[in-house]
Amino acid sequence: MMCLFFKRKSKSDSELQKPTKNSLNPPLKSTNSLSSLPSPSPRGVRDLYKENQHNFRIFTLRELIDATNGFNRMLKIGEGGFGSVYRGTITPLHQHDDPILVAVKKLNTRGFQGHKEWLTEVQFLGIVNHPNLVKLLGYCSVDTERGIQRLLVYEFMPNKSLEDHLFNHSLPHLPWNTRLHIMLGAAQGLDYLHHGFEVQVIYRDFKSSNVLLDKSFHPKLSDFGLAREGPTGGHTHVSTAVSSLHTIYLFSIPSLCILDSLSTIMVLELI
Repeated sequence: MMCLFFKRKSKSDSELQKPTKNSLNPPLKSTNSLSSLPSPSPRGVRDLYKENQHNFRIFTLRELIDATNGFNRMLKIGEGGFGSVYRGTITPLHQHDDPILVAVKKLNTRGFQGHKEWLTEVQFLGIVNHPNLVKLLGYCSVDTERGIQRLLVYEFMPNKSLEDHLFNHSLPHLPWNTRLHIMLGAAQGLDYLHHGFEVQVIYRDFKSSNVLLDKSFHPKLSDFGLAREGPTGGHTHVSTAVSSLHTIYLFSIPSLCILDSLSTIMVLELI
């Protein structure tokens, strides 16, 4: 049996030492004085919120008590670490318009989350704007003799959450096309938070119960109380410890698990 070997011709020492065109003509340093000026510091979440806070409606406690019929248990549509969520109806600022159906989240002072998370949600939802993020319409913040009262008013999402459709057998089974639509919409919302906004936002609470569905099963991410601003000033990492793993269903097969560059784990149940 004959074996043939082909030896690749290597460059000679003279060829390796031959100067290139770029080495003969090194780039000149810019003499433009503007290039030496420091770039403007980026705006943070608080700066952006100050510019946009006028878009929020500030409700009185009495308005939200009336809207939810005194926080009637029959109107309760959800509950989480923050507190209870009620369906309600508010009167628009323009009295001639039709009443608006909303979701009112009321802080439970004995819950896992408190004023800090409430404030975080107000600030982040006050600056972001995307079809796949829930819209915050306004808030209420008062201190009474019975303690602090912190409430948030959102657009109403009639088809509840993705979690309800995955684990509540009384609801209709989601077709695969609808599941794919929900998955892609949620991913688009995350992509906007990570790469499509002036400030990089780390969501930190991505789970099926926080993916809400409108009347057309269009998904919107909600609950930004644990969100954090991404790294700034040349830093590459921030603490992204997940604070609510006890509420996540891990796992049903098939599931989708994505690990992004900020080491935040995002889990979306598909069945």
